[in-house]
Amino acid sequence: MAVLSNLAFSLVFTLGILYVFTRSRRRRNERPLPPGPKGLPILGNVNDMPKPGVLECHHWLQHKDLYGPISSVTVLGQTFVVINDPQIAFELMRDRSAIHSSRPGQVFSCEMVGWRYGTAMLPYDEMWRTQRRNITKIASTHTSITMFDHVQEAEAVHFLLNVLDAPEKLFDHIRKEAGSVILKITYGYNTVSQGNDPFVDMATKTMAEFSVAVAPGKWMVDILPFLRYLPEWVPGTGFKDTARRMAAQLAQCTNQPYEFVKQQMRENRHKTSFVSQCIEDIGSDTEKAFVHKWAALSLYLGGADTTVSSLMTFFLAMTLFPEVQKKAQEELDRVIGPSRLPVTSDKPSLPYIEACMLETHRWHQVLPMGLPHMSTEDDTCRGYRIPKGAVLLPNNWHFTHDAAVYPDPMTFRPERFITTATHDAETDPRSFVFGYGRRICPGRYVADNALFITIAQSLAVFEVRKVVEGGREVEPEVQFEAGAVSHPMPFKCDIKPRSDRHVRLIREAEGKYPWEESDERELGDIKW
Repeated sequence: MAVLSNLAFSLVFTLGILYVFTRSRRRRNERPLPPGPKGLPILGNVNDMPKPGVLECHHWLQHKDLYGPISSVTVLGQTFVVINDPQIAFELMRDRSAIHSSRPGQVFSCEMVGWRYGTAMLPYDEMWRTQRRNITKIASTHTSITMFDHVQEAEAVHFLLNVLDAPEKLFDHIRKEAGSVILKITYGYNTVSQGNDPFVDMATKTMAEFSVAVAPGKWMVDILPFLRYLPEWVPGTGFKDTARRMAAQLAQCTNQPYEFVKQQMRENRHKTSFVSQCIEDIGSDTEKAFVHKWAALSLYLGGADTTVSSLMTFFLAMTLFPEVQKKAQEELDRVIGPSRLPVTSDKPSLPYIEACMLETHRWHQVLPMGLPHMSTEDDTCRGYRIPKGAVLLPNNWHFTHDAAVYPDPMTFRPERFITTATHDAETDPRSFVFGYGRRICPGRYVADNALFITIAQSLAVFEVRKVVEGGREVEPEVQFEAGAVSHPMPFKCDIKPRSDRHVRLIREAEGKYPWEESDERELGDIKW
């Protein structure tokens, strides 16, 4: 067996050398790649990629001091272009979006796990355009937006009720609220009122796997695609079993909610949703159904997990910056008063609450390095060559933490987004956090409103404080998970109603937004 292993290793190494050699041959007299660390022979910059557990945005920011605003690394022939300047990001991915709007063809996440048909991961082709048109057509109508607003207000009230009854389960309640909103909007599905919901749990698990699967440079099979075809007795092929488990999870997440809608429509019991509107307005033949299914999955998973990360970040900030909470509550008490909860239509009257939403976007991004773009043609930038097939990595975290643009960037300070006689509002972080050019997030309105209404209603009725243990306040650590999608690391906070009057206000809101019967019991009959 040892002999076979040595032979296998020799074969892999030899094929790797040949593969890199054929990929790395270049014409003479070409412009240089953006500067970067010197790599090893054959392997390139394999040792210069982010280490496990390290936030990629912090790792790549080191390049700015060492190599300038645009840099690069090359691993086994694959070039990664690191962008640490927002103007370069706009120049390439917005102004030249026709050739910098594709996605890397990742073997592990796209081909082996199956993410290649998800809207966020599709190359810039006709399939992507079709999915994008459908999402925009359904999600941007006045009727849809009105329905979204109502759903978000209802689920925000349910969130308040859950926090009131079990504040120690804050993170679970955040996941439930975010999942309930997007499941109702996308599939017309009602989650369970108490405890875990199978579709919410499924979204959580699938997005955690997505974050791992798409991390640039994590999987060697993305650099050496032939590794996919090696037999599983070869050392180092454990990624195959991981991919199979992730693929099964993704298949369930893609098909089961879609089949739920189809069954509801057959029985004429469906509620208005993205999928039901797609089927009714666009059609449901095999080809269209395939598009609907994957577009819906992108809304379902993207909407659920991004809102979770943002709301966790907001509650961490409120725990650490009580003066912000006090100012926000002063505005709410003055504008809204004690007799009702704020709603979406109150946004123009609540500039400080809206600034809290913007500061939440800025303080820590859901996607600190965005989702990578890929160049489909050779290009040049600032005198450097951007080769066809290069992966572009915009450092969104740095763009929103540059002290020259956002003074005192580590402090959560909503005032930075309000213009006064002595201060011009700082750059809107949504210029970065929702993506660039033709890849800008089509669900940004829904994400913004979900964040605004939950922030407004939570601060209207709750006080968020540091936990006191042994007579001392526990200072939460400001730490965030590594990966394409980043959440705050678990932290403790103490959440209590502001007064008995606010408890009554929460309870009374349940009358306006009653719990609906859950659809969970119907899932056992769904064949997917």
